[in-house]
Amino acid sequence: MPQVPSIRSELCAPGWADQTETAGKGRSMNDGASQPVTRILAAKRRAIVAEWLARTLQSYPEHTSRFLLREKDPFCNPVGRTLREGLPVLFDQCVADLDAGVVTSVLDEIVRIRAVQDFTAGQAVAFIFLLKQVIRDVLRGEGQRPTEGDDLAVVEGRIDQMALLAFDLFMRCRERIYEIKGNEAKRRTALLERMYASESSVGAEG
Repeated sequence: MPQVPSIRSELCAPGWADQTETAGKGRSMNDGASQPVTRILAAKRRAIVAEWLARTLQSYPEHTSRFLLREKDPFCNPVGRTLREGLPVLFDQCVADLDAGVVTSVLDEIVRIRAVQDFTAGQAVAFIFLLKQVIRDVLRGEGQRPTEGDDLAVVEGRIDQMALLAFDLFMRCRERIYEIKGNEAKRRTALLERMYASESSVGAEG
């Protein structure tokens, strides 16, 4: 397992998780206001997102998670870039009005990458549920004892909605991958058949 404390110390460094503005309007997925909890969460935004990223990186082998954390070149490290840019936006959506258009756009980028990696559907979207535990840990650290009946349930409901959406996106990506692989197999088979037919024709003429 990665040495999480050192990873987190790097993630909490100023600059990497600055406020990311989300643009565009779409269908609202908000279930209601949750001001008391969201004020605490907004104040702890940087630490929450850093911890969420740290736990998400644990789904990769240690050497890979280190690379994803430290490599800043977006061309060499598209996975790290996508997570660094996407998780803050998803967090903001959880503590405010959840816009389906914004969430879908961000999740699509993350899920497309995880769909071509060695993850099951459950493993690919599990990173979203990690946010629940991170939030609860932070609230406990602030002396809060949230229950299912308080406004934390609203935030966690948004997380559940994101997870369901991510699952749908993942399955669509996998279906497309299988379709592409199937078409490629058909093309290869057709090419081999043509080559065999051509060789047989030449042999018959000889």
